Amino acid sequence: MSRHVSRRGGMLALAVAAVAALGGCATPSTRYAQPDAAAVAEEARRQRELALQTFVARHRRLDRVAFRLLAAGAPLCGERTVRSIGVRLFNRHTFGRELREAAVSHLRADESVRVLYPVPGAPAETAGLRGGDVLLRVGREPVPEGRGAVAKTLRLLREAARVGEGVRLEVLREGERLSVPVRAVRICDYGVVLARADEVNAYADGRRVIVTAGMMRFVEDERELALVVSHEIAHNAMGHLKARMRNYLLGSIFDIIAAAYGVNTQGMFGQAAAQAYSKEFEAEADYVGLYLMARAGFPLEGAANFWRRMAAEYPASIRRSHTATHPATAERFAAIELTLGEIERKRAAGAPLLPERRKPEQPKT
Repeated sequence: MSRHVSRRGGMLALAVAAVAALGGCATPSTRYAQPDAAAVAEEARRQRELALQTFVARHRRLDRVAFRLLAAGAPLCGERTVRSIGVRLFNRHTFGRELREAAVSHLRADESVRVLYPVPGAPAETAGLRGGDVLLRVGREPVPEGRGAVAKTLRLLREAARVGEGVRLEVLREGERLSVPVRAVRICDYGVVLARADEVNAYADGRRVIVTAGMMRFVEDERELALVVSHEIAHNAMGHLKARMRNYLLGSIFDIIAAAYGVNTQGMFGQAAAQAYSKEFEAEADYVGLYLMARAGFPLEGAANFWRRMAAEYPASIRRSHTATHPATAERFAAIELTLGEIERKRAAGAPLLPERRKPEQPKT
């Protein structure tokens, strides 16, 4: 007990000595500006509003490009398609705590579900939906409110579009109730998500395409953004993530066998199998992605230059970076140029813009 009291007394004395020492530290020598609390609070409010505007603008830019690609790629996505009207919804629960106050004041966010924006060029925009419209009904179904309401409303839209080509929405706009019929178009069923990360990266997880804020800053125009997004959509459409998982499980059999003999491989065989054909998968994603861009009407000229620029900017990319999983090689550039030539020949001949499929191998006799 006495030892514990003695230790506490020693720590207290040390703290007092530290405070006394700080009193003798050097101080600034000028009368620098010291704004009052009100000015600081006002500037913080403005910065949150700017952050919200940037957040929305990046989403709109990404959605504008992604929706065109997802619609153009529907014939390549097999059963993974869905009917969509192309709209981004929100309420106050959509935003994190740091942006919620700005969303309430700037976007009038509350418990109701509102249109953040119709995706540019999508059916919702053509039908006349506007940012700020409050959704009241999807068909005959009332739109819910509160936490989780946006996700529930998106499910209502999906179900309504599934049973018919059109969706009738009832919205409230500046106090007036409006009935808005919107047709739905078939798109690949892969959500495209903006991640608030600074690294220059984009990747697919089999269900979604994730694009970082760092990548959004790096791409210079819609063509470059389309090149990145189409590549990742192609990974999903061609089942590359599933293929890598199957390869991993196959390789893991040898890890299990080794473990039975007392050898810990630390998953070496599984990891090696997962990386099998990774170069070929990347080449196929480039190939199919360029067809997606062509079908969506994006310009293809100079597409390979983006990867050259990426390699020049990040020559010593770390493992997590985009170029670590999307190697920039001379072979890749040459293959892209060959693909562009193939697409142009099909355009000139009026042939369908569809990737060439490998012929199944004939059994040897």
